[in-house]
Amino acid sequence: MVARAPIVALVLLATAVAADPAMAQVYRWVDGSGTVHYSQSAPPPGVKAKLLDIQVKEGTPSPDSKDCYTVRCQGERMEERIARREELDAKLAADRAASAPRPVRGLDFRKYVSIQRGMTEGELLGIAGEPDFIADEGAVYDAPVAAQIGRHGRSSASAALSLRTYTYMPTPADPFTTTITLVGGRVSEIERERKF
Repeated sequence: MVARAPIVALVLLATAVAADPAMAQVYRWVDGSGTVHYSQSAPPPGVKAKLLDIQVKEGTPSPDSKDCYTVRCQGERMEERIARREELDAKLAADRAASAPRPVRGLDFRKYVSIQRGMTEGELLGIAGEPDFIADEGAVYDAPVAAQIGRHGRSSASAALSLRTYTYMPTPADPFTTTITLVGGRVSEIERERKF
């Protein structure tokens, strides 16, 4: 009985040493065909092998460490990378949508026939809606008028009126381009032509 206890202790010690990951040994050798082999067991007899010094780390790394040894840690980091990638993809998609030209609205014929010369810009927008393209073309000078200069003086002057052009582009439902010119905030010209 006394002889068995040291044998059991020796077997347990050998098992503990073999199971200790810090004691793992890795052999590297090249066979006759030039293939490199790595193994924890000794290479075949007569083969020159090199014993590699591999430091196996135990435990979990500190939170500020970049090392990651467990599957759970690697999974969490992968989830973080996926979340960052999805966030970046969403931002890029939003940027593409913002930079894409908005679809043309056109001007329906029923709205077109409701527009009249002399109509104010507000009335025009109430009927036709926002145009597809707006061009500010500066100012137009009107006929000379009398202007007050100082407290007691009057002089002739020209009045400058703003000139804007609203363009409603053609659509498959309404293949006409409508151009409306506003002078001084009122509809001056209406032009409608087929572009398709």
